[in-house]
This record gives sequence, structure tokens and C-alpha cells, in this order.
Amino acid sequence: DEDAAAFAAEVRAEAEGVPYSELKAAKRRAAAGGGGGGGGGAEEAAAARAAEEKELAKMMMSRKKRRLYDRMQHGIQKKAVAADALRAKRASLEAAAASAKPPSGKAKGGGKSARRKA
Repeated sequence: DEDAAAFAAEVRAEAEGVPYSELKAAKRRAAAGGGGGGGGGAEEAAAARAAEEKELAKMMMSRKKRRLYDRMQHGIQKKAVAADALRAKRASLEAAAASAKPPSGKAKGGGKSARRKA
């Protein structure tokens, strides 16, 4: 009985033009706890739709262009990972420098105020 109801729901969704991936995600959310995300469903659906459109456009590319696109994306990902690692390293170094040296109340530089006094 449950299988028949699920099948009928899938057929209705297919007739309405709802992608199977969205239907599958909705089932997963319902099984996980009713989708208590609170408004995140529309954003997820938009992201899923954008990803699907991107995949369809990629399928329409020639093999040569698709391979070039994949290599470009790989390079972009590699660069992003390296940048994240450098940001993390910088944050840890700044935290170590801040904890090692207590801040003093006096300004070090010879700014305008130091020149006026002289």
C-alpha cells in the first residue's frame, strides 16, 4: 500500500515536471525529521536546479571543451585549497604573535604626534 502511494506520488511529480533529484531529496528530508530547516528548502532547490543546469550544459559540450573545462575547474579548486591553507597559517601565526607579545600602551611609530612634540 505504501509502495503504491509512493509510486503514485512519483508519477504525479513526473507529470508536473519535477526533477527526480528534488523528489528524492524531499523524501530524504521527510525521513530525517520533517525538514525542520525552516525556509532552507527553497535555497536547496535553487542550488540543486543550478547544479542540474550546469551538468546539462557540461553534457552538451564537445569532449575537448569538456576536458578543458574540467581541467580549469580542477585548477581553480587546487588554488582555493592552497589559499585556504595559507589563510589558516596566517591566522595561527597572528594568534601566536598576539599571545607572545603583550600590547603596550605607547605607540611605536614616529607619526605626526611624535614630530609635534619634538
